[in-house]
Amino acid sequence: MKYKFTVFTPTYNRAYTLQRVFDSLMRQTIQHLDFEWILINDGSTDNTDDLAKEFICKSDFEIKYIKQKNRGKNYSHNRAVTLSQGELFLILDSDDAVVPECMETFWYYWKKISYNESRDIYGVSCLCKDGYTNSLIGHKVQEGLIENTFIWKHKNRIYFEAWSALNTKVFKKFLFPEVENIKFIPEAYLWDIVSKNRKIYSTNEILRVVYHQDDGFSKNITDSYKKHSRGRYLYHKMVINELSWNLLKVNPIRLLKDFIQFGRMGLHSKRQVKQMLRDINTFYKKIIFLFLLPTSFYFYKKD
Repeated sequence: MKYKFTVFTPTYNRAYTLQRVFDSLMRQTIQHLDFEWILINDGSTDNTDDLAKEFICKSDFEIKYIKQKNRGKNYSHNRAVTLSQGELFLILDSDDAVVPECMETFWYYWKKISYNESRDIYGVSCLCKDGYTNSLIGHKVQEGLIENTFIWKHKNRIYFEAWSALNTKVFKKFLFPEVENIKFIPEAYLWDIVSKNRKIYSTNEILRVVYHQDDGFSKNITDSYKKHSRGRYLYHKMVINELSWNLLKVNPIRLLKDFIQFGRMGLHSKRQVKQMLRDINTFYKKIIFLFLLPTSFYFYKKD
């Protein structure tokens, strides 16, 4: 790999927050020749173009600026990870920032992992803090090498916003589905598949600063259910068909919620019940889905 890190930022009409991302990269304590920044303008209509030109002039690290028609974050992710020349891949949202020691810290832990282990590890995880309150998001977790990340995450209910430096070689093999007119699929679609039977190195150091915007998914979750129901449907379908046994062992309540959300998103995306049944791969799962369908319908109507 040419670089130690590739930082990927997808942006859509977020020129008003991109300066914060750029400034935090400029403050990195690692040598700036050791990372690249892939900035993908996903069809913005604001002044992102002009701002990107300023960044390229000012930066002392490589910037790959790509402008495309609006396709969504998942398509942009696939494009960025395919182009990535960094050993580790960082997904840094257009409204967030990283602490100055971020990459230096990630690289320190990554180098602690032996070659044999690194082939089975999909990254190094850290914690995040709220940029407005400066408080920790979530709580501290087990540190060190985690043997089966999927089991660990769901057994310990680690569902708060964390972050990871990802093993680029692994993620080049796992991409989001690209379906016409689907512009959002939960990131967990990839994380859950990749983390199954793979290791992660976990640290409680806080390396990312999160700034939730009023127009973001986190603050408009119900609207996202309606607008992005097709992508969310694909995610819950994948969990039910590919990960249900693993989830059943450690967090059966979460699995039931996936069945409910599967039906809820199916109804929002105008699928008939028989279509949803065809999308479930075993008989017993179809029975569970039908049993929970009234609950799915209740939340669908409540939305």
